[in-house]
Amino acid sequence: MIIKDMFINFCIISTFLFFGNIVFRNWRSNPRISPFVLSCLTGAFLGLFGIIQMHFTFKLDNGTLLDLRQIPIIVATVLGGGISGTITTLIISIARLWLSAPISIVSFLGIANACMTLLITYLVFRTRQSFSRKWVITSLISTLNSLFFFLIWSGFTKETTLILFILILFSSFIFTYLLIERLRRYNQLYDAMSQEVQLDFLTGLYNYRGFEMKYNQLSQEKHIPFALFLLDIDHFKMINDQYGHSAGDAVLVQFAEVLRRSVRVCDHCSRKGGEEFSLILEHVEQQAEAIEWAENIRKNIEKHTFVIPDGRQVSLTVSIGIGFYPLHPCDELLDKTDDALYQAKKAGRNQFCIAL
Repeated sequence: MIIKDMFINFCIISTFLFFGNIVFRNWRSNPRISPFVLSCLTGAFLGLFGIIQMHFTFKLDNGTLLDLRQIPIIVATVLGGGISGTITTLIISIARLWLSAPISIVSFLGIANACMTLLITYLVFRTRQSFSRKWVITSLISTLNSLFFFLIWSGFTKETTLILFILILFSSFIFTYLLIERLRRYNQLYDAMSQEVQLDFLTGLYNYRGFEMKYNQLSQEKHIPFALFLLDIDHFKMINDQYGHSAGDAVLVQFAEVLRRSVRVCDHCSRKGGEEFSLILEHVEQQAEAIEWAENIRKNIEKHTFVIPDGRQVSLTVSIGIGFYPLHPCDELLDKTDDALYQAKKAGRNQFCIAL
């Protein structure tokens, strides 16, 4: 019977952590959800997890019912901090009183145990130790804490019951750790791959996919004004033809670095392809401010000395098209800005033009 209960509980833990990780990733990547709201949502989600855990209990040989409500409290505190852990603990405590019929001293002992689990986890995970070490320490102390409340209620019981109590709790904590550690590694790998997919292999700037993701995000936000710059290196084909493609690549890398240094850290620089680049400057909606940025970029490129692999130096200039949102709707902004870039090149290059 214990084996069957263990299997059911481990399946519940696996299901909640797996799908919870998917939900948590979606919440975390949504710019509309603040860190505080994210902590509250995490706490509520894991509070539901705790309620379900209380329905699937282990029946020990002295008739005591044991559940694993400590696990969602620990997970909530680890993932979302004190706010998340507190919300989970509060939901579980209210559910414990609601499910008790009638309310007795056992109900309050269960609530006290949940609160102590929250406190233990919060304090241990504030220390400077590895994640695995903090989890093991939390598991050991939480197991002993639960055993303490169990003994207060039941008094001294058979040694086999106590051993079974400890084994169930501690093995559940370790099983949860193994799942969370696997999910953490998966998330790190996923984030690294997602970042890699969005980056240009040569310059380290965002590639066209990265540009599209940022552009579409701002299109959906609608309330954030921004300036879009489309840049084209003037006569870049001559560098490739005269010095070779390796020289062209070296120039592109240096161009990207000058571009990166010419704007704010928060600005979105990308290489659209070949010698074409783009910039998204959030909260820049006045022409005067955009012109100041464009002129600064143009001068920095014009003054910079580009060095090709054989040591020779070349000079570059750049043409820039400038468009604004919400002056132009997002479905027109790219074409309007591209037209402005064309006008800047047509007018003699090494200058910028604003989309009408």
